[in-house]
Amino acid sequence: MTDPDIPQNTIWSFFYPIFKPYKWWLLAIIPAPFATAFYVFGYNYAVKLLLDILTQNKILAYTDFIYPILFYVFSNLLLNIMWRINYYAEWKVQPSIRRDITCKVYEYISNHSYDFFQTNISGSIVSKVKGITDGYYHLLEDIKYNIILPFLIFLVCAISLFCVNSKIFIIITIFTIIIIIMSNTLYRKIAILQGQMSQDYHKIMGFIGDKITNILNIWFLGKKNSELQHLKDYFEYTNIPLQNKYFKLNFWTEILVSIPNLLFGISIFLYLVYLKNTGQITMGDIAFTMSMSYLSNQNIFEMILKFKDFINKWADFKASCSIIITPQEKIDKPNATELKIEKGAILFENINFNYKNGFLVFDNFNLSIKGGQKIGIVGISGVGKSTLISLLLKNFQINLGDILIDNQSIYNVTSSSLRSLISLIPQDVVLFNRSLKENIGYAKPDATIEGIKKIAKIAHLDSFIESLPEKYETQVGERGIKLSGGQRQRIAIARAILKNAPILILDEATSSLDTETEYQIQNSINEILLKKSVTVIAIAHRLSTIKNMDRILVMQDGKIIEDGKFNELIDKKNGEFKRMWNNQINGIIFDNTIKN
Repeated sequence: MTDPDIPQNTIWSFFYPIFKPYKWWLLAIIPAPFATAFYVFGYNYAVKLLLDILTQNKILAYTDFIYPILFYVFSNLLLNIMWRINYYAEWKVQPSIRRDITCKVYEYISNHSYDFFQTNISGSIVSKVKGITDGYYHLLEDIKYNIILPFLIFLVCAISLFCVNSKIFIIITIFTIIIIIMSNTLYRKIAILQGQMSQDYHKIMGFIGDKITNILNIWFLGKKNSELQHLKDYFEYTNIPLQNKYFKLNFWTEILVSIPNLLFGISIFLYLVYLKNTGQITMGDIAFTMSMSYLSNQNIFEMILKFKDFINKWADFKASCSIIITPQEKIDKPNATELKIEKGAILFENINFNYKNGFLVFDNFNLSIKGGQKIGIVGISGVGKSTLISLLLKNFQINLGDILIDNQSIYNVTSSSLRSLISLIPQDVVLFNRSLKENIGYAKPDATIEGIKKIAKIAHLDSFIESLPEKYETQVGERGIKLSGGQRQRIAIARAILKNAPILILDEATSSLDTETEYQIQNSINEILLKKSVTVIAIAHRLSTIKNMDRILVMQDGKIIEDGKFNELIDKKNGEFKRMWNNQINGIIFDNTIKN
């Protein structure tokens, strides 16, 4: 539940609910920098008192040194206690916060729209996830050690010097203001460049992720050198010029900011000589002033330099956070209910849909499928077959019309409940880098190994799996790379059958299989479908695979131009389905173009 006082779609609104349960532990971290600042004062003030005592012209007793000792002991004890509390608090919260951030980032990304994952490269997304999970901790450490701590030391030093001599305080204040104004102006420009470099870095990681994902294509097409050259060209013409601009600005900034720092040290030294010559300061005060002036100057300068690093890290972190502050494209309504399917009847009613690029796919499209009916959809690429399936799965929002399942609008039910009741066997199968058993049983977590083996036998996987040394525990590799295309597709078929959903979608489900295996699996699927009241939508390029369907739809330009049983369509004179059938029978390659 979101806090009404926290603005939404901001970095703070994302992290606030994560940090809130740990607020007391996080507050326990704060006193440690204060203790360090006090220790700096306590130690140097103890030295001042010690020097003032030692320069007195008298016999000294041990009791004369009680105040320097007390200052030193108290500040040292406070320092150690506060930092032990700090480390204990971090021990108690940091592992949990890191877990919560990682899980929440993943949850937010997984709830992005289908279009988001079509637009963004997976390698870039993973790079940004790492930037978030690592970045928050580095920023927290920077704030504590590199900003708050040196600022507090500077503040304590400045106040202490004011008490000794107000004119020294004025000198410090003047130089501090000059340094801050210069740094703020220059480092803001650096931060802008750093943000651009961060986005560019994620883009490069996206390129590399895409190349690694398609490494087999790169090998088989002999494109290793051209892909490497593509990466080198991007560095040469885009990334390196941007980095050169950044380093040049950073180089001159460091020189300009160091000048006031040098002048400050000279000014303090000359003024202390004047005070000593005029008898306005003791030896203890001189030692205290020199030490505190040096610490004041060092810490303000260090804080400004570290603030530059902080700005750079913040720019990196903010660039990574673009994936969590990008608004999610909400298709589900706030009051969406759970879908319940009894018959599995599907109705596409007056559908109007076009992609964001303006390409119109459907204009007043209508289709009614009875519960338990098996239909096949055919047509050349680009006519809307796969788009129709994507709309049924709520991957995209239609412009007009409605899609109903058992008289329930899919836009009134949750996407998760809708997709849980639909089994999809895609043409391009991607598997998890897990075991064969986990991949087959993925859609049914409570599936037993006996049930998985039974389904594997139906999908003609059992003999292959049993021949492996680790059998069902065999790891399939990233995206299932250790398996052939046909083996991956059979796993997808087994997974869908095991899911046992009331609606089954086959998108060229046997396209990667050899003819004999396709025939065997098709018979197995048909046997199961005959026994169950399952609504089936099968997109097919091999027309023989849909011969036994209740209806076959022929699509053209986003419309249904033919609708009937196989025998009806094959007997239709000058029919489109008959033409397609004849082309395949005569061995003409049909529709070997871009996948819809």
